[in-house]
Amino acid sequence: MPPKPELEIGTKSKNLQSSSKKPALPLEILEQVATHVNDLESEDGSWLVRQRGLWAMTLVSRTWYAAAITKMYHSPGIRGKNFQLFVRTLCPSINPHIRKTDLSTMIKVLNMSYLVHDGSKSLTSRILGRVKDGLEVFVAPQASFAVNCLAALSKCLHLWKLDLSFIAQTVSIRQLLNSTSKCSQLKWLSIKCDDGSPDDKNSPFPFFEWPPSLKTLVVSGPLSDETLIRFGVLPKSLTDLTFSQCPKISRIAVFWLLKDTSQLESLTIGRRTTNVDCAWLIDWLWALPKLRRLNFTLSDRDSIALMVHGALAKPPSDHPYPLQELNLDLIYFDNPWKGLDDDGLWDAIDEGHLSCLRRLVFTHRSGTRPPKAVTRYVRDLSDLLKALAREDGERATINEDEAGSFICKR
Repeated sequence: MPPKPELEIGTKSKNLQSSSKKPALPLEILEQVATHVNDLESEDGSWLVRQRGLWAMTLVSRTWYAAAITKMYHSPGIRGKNFQLFVRTLCPSINPHIRKTDLSTMIKVLNMSYLVHDGSKSLTSRILGRVKDGLEVFVAPQASFAVNCLAALSKCLHLWKLDLSFIAQTVSIRQLLNSTSKCSQLKWLSIKCDDGSPDDKNSPFPFFEWPPSLKTLVVSGPLSDETLIRFGVLPKSLTDLTFSQCPKISRIAVFWLLKDTSQLESLTIGRRTTNVDCAWLIDWLWALPKLRRLNFTLSDRDSIALMVHGALAKPPSDHPYPLQELNLDLIYFDNPWKGLDDDGLWDAIDEGHLSCLRRLVFTHRSGTRPPKAVTRYVRDLSDLLKALAREDGERATINEDEAGSFICKR
């Protein structure tokens, strides 16, 4: 007996529904998708594309949510428009024991540098208290970070990078270092200093105590020679030191600090550190036998010719300088190219004084276009540096693709 039409239709409909059901993707595949979305950036390098993509993934299902939520809160993009929503999610109550959220433990990188008048100092302290269990990188906001945030900061035991270069109200260096004394993993520190707080000046201990595993130190602000001398002996683990916008420090104080840092591999003398000129360049180089990278801003009293024929062309011994990378900032010059196209720099590289150099970068401001003779000379220098890098072979630390001489515009 043939089946009834309605039963036959019902059977086909049921088979069609079962065949159209698609299997769910495993969590490992979704995590790979979330990793790909997390690496996305817009053309201007904005965080918005990445954060919106991860947020959209969390709305699909519970499995997609589990794959994307950790990366979404790993380094949240915080701006003025979404800051209050971020605070309500992370700190719904002043009492830390009420409605505690597990999202706070997912935050590893907290960048609040884009916040100016959003929030308050007490709110910053509350946020640090919530994220202390997992926080590894913290960039402080401009107006809402002060000494009352140090107590919460001292509990971030996994912190390895701390950036205080944007804060408007400087804090005592001694109090800051005491607060981070328990952060045994702290390796990168950027501080903004002034003439010194009363706590720093009146302390019975003359020198600061630095984190023992510190590798990178960035110093900025109008600190005086007295404050710089209180830095004392920097930790032996330090390999990268930067001075940026420090107009009051003198070259004598800088040299006093550098005399006990023979382990330095990178040194930066940034803009507005005008009291430090290239006349002392030779002393730094020979006091720092492991220095491989030097970033130097020439002041209006300096010139390329003075650097080449003065410091670099007269080494105190027959051994070459250890420099492998030299970056010269020429923004203070109306005509920065004067003296560059002579043979002094070429001879220093070719005959041995700078025989270790493999990368040379000149940075100039807009409107100071180099003449054709200088461009041709820099191109010839680039060919020489690439040839030297090619001769290094397997022992090269800067390969042939990265070696050369370059002119950059700021």
